[in-house]
Amino acid sequence: DSKLTVAKQVLSTNCMNSGQVKEIMQLFSFEESKLDWAKFAYGKTTDPGNYFKLNDAFQYETSITELDSYIQSRR
Repeated sequence: DSKLTVAKQVLSTNCMNSGQVKEIMQLFSFEESKLDWAKFAYGKTTDPGNYFKLNDAFQYETSITELDSYIQSRR
C-alpha cells in the first residue's frame, strides 16, 4: 500500500510514458495494486496508445479485461 501511495503522489504532479508506468507497476506484489496503479496512471500517460504494453505485467486475464473496460469508458 505504501508503494502505491508514493507512486500516486509522484504522478499527481508529473506525467509518465507507458513504459515508465509498467516499470512501476512491476514493483507491486499484488494484482489489485497493479490494476489500481494502471487505472490511476492512465490519465497522466503521455502515450496512451501504447498502454496495451502493460498487459503482460498482469498475471490474470481478468485484470487485462478490467483495464481495457476502464480505458474504453474514459474515451
